[in-house]
Amino acid sequence: MADLPFLDLSPDPAEAGREHGRVMTSAIGANLDIYLARFAYGGADRKTVLEEAERWADFIATDNADYFTEMQGVAEGAGRSVTEIAMLNARYELTYSIYAREAAVLSGTGPEQEGCTLWGLMPAMTANGTCMIGQNWDWLAGLVGNVFIKRVRRGEDRDAGKPDVLGFTEAGIVGCKIGVNSAGIGLCLSGLTTETEGGAVLRKPVHVRCAEVLEAWRFSEALRPVVQTDRVCSANFMIGHGEGEIIDIEATQKHCAYIYPEDGIVTHSNHLIAETRVASTIERIATSTLFRAQRVQRGLKRAAGNIDLDTIHDVMSDHFSAPTGVCQHPDTARAAEARNTTVSSLAIDMKNGVLWATDGPPCQAPFQRFDLFDQSEG
Repeated sequence: MADLPFLDLSPDPAEAGREHGRVMTSAIGANLDIYLARFAYGGADRKTVLEEAERWADFIATDNADYFTEMQGVAEGAGRSVTEIAMLNARYELTYSIYAREAAVLSGTGPEQEGCTLWGLMPAMTANGTCMIGQNWDWLAGLVGNVFIKRVRRGEDRDAGKPDVLGFTEAGIVGCKIGVNSAGIGLCLSGLTTETEGGAVLRKPVHVRCAEVLEAWRFSEALRPVVQTDRVCSANFMIGHGEGEIIDIEATQKHCAYIYPEDGIVTHSNHLIAETRVASTIERIATSTLFRAQRVQRGLKRAAGNIDLDTIHDVMSDHFSAPTGVCQHPDTARAAEARNTTVSSLAIDMKNGVLWATDGPPCQAPFQRFDLFDQSEG
C-alpha cells in the first residue's frame, strides 16, 4: 500500500478547492466514474444523476456559501463541472433519492450504504490517558487510492474565524467525514438505513453537516449541525472531545437518539440501537452490522486501561465472518460495482490533534500518522 496523499490547504475556500482539484484531478475523475457506475447499477443513468446533482448544487450554494465556494474551486482545479463535484458532495443523499424514485433498489429493501464500525474510548481506557475515537470506513472497493488527508491551518490568530482542521475525505468531497479540529473536537461517521429514506426534499447534506461539525469551537456547537434540522436520509455520527466526552448520535430523517460510553467504551456499526421510533432496515442486506460493533467492543475491553494504537489496529483487523467482517474485503459474489472493502481504518487522538489512517484494510497496511499541529507545538 502507498502513503495516503496529504494536502495542506489554504484557509481561503476558493484556493483550497483549486489546490484540492489540481492535486487530486485523476482521483476525482476516478471517483466520478465509480459513483456513476454505482448509480447505474442501482438503476439511475448519468442524465438522471446529474439533474439531481444540479438541484443539490443550487441548494448547497444557499445553505453554506463557503462550502459551495470550495466546491467551485475543486471543479476549477480539476477541470470538471460544478454539477459533477456537487454529485460527489451529495452522493450520500443521491443514493437514496435516486433509488427511491427509480424503485430499483437492491433486494427491494433499500440501498446498502457504507459498512463501517465505530469506536470511542474515554481517557481511562487508553494507555496514554487520552480520549480517542475511530473507525473502519467501509465502502466501495474502487475508492482505495482515491482518498486523502487534508489539513487547514489558519495562521497565528487561531481564535479568529474557524478552527484548524485535519481530516479524511474522498477526492472531490469538501467535507471531512472523519477528523479533528484545534478545539479538540473529533468526528466519525457511518451509514444507517431505515424504512423512511430519501424523497425529493432537499436538506443539508451529510458531508456539509460533517464540515460544520469540525468548524465548531465548542462541543455543544459541534452537535448542532447534526441535530438542529431534519435530514434527507439517516446517518450515525460519533462526536467526541479531547477533554473526555463522546456522544454517538443515531440521526434518522426526523429523530435523533443518543448513545454514551459504558465502562469507558462505546461502539456502533450500521443498525439502530437506541432509536425506536423508526425501524432499521440495513441489517436485511448487511447482516454483519449485527455483530461487528460487539466484536470490537469485546476486543477493546480485553485491554481496558491499556489500549494503545497496536491494540486498536489488531482489533480493527478482525476477519470473523470474512469477507464481511470488521476488516472487510470485496465479496466476489457481488457485482463489481457494489463490492465494498475497508477503504481505511482510522484512529483519532483528540487531545493532541493526531489522526492515524491506513491505506486500505488494516490487515494489509500500517497506521500512517498525521498531525494537526507541528511537532514543535507539542
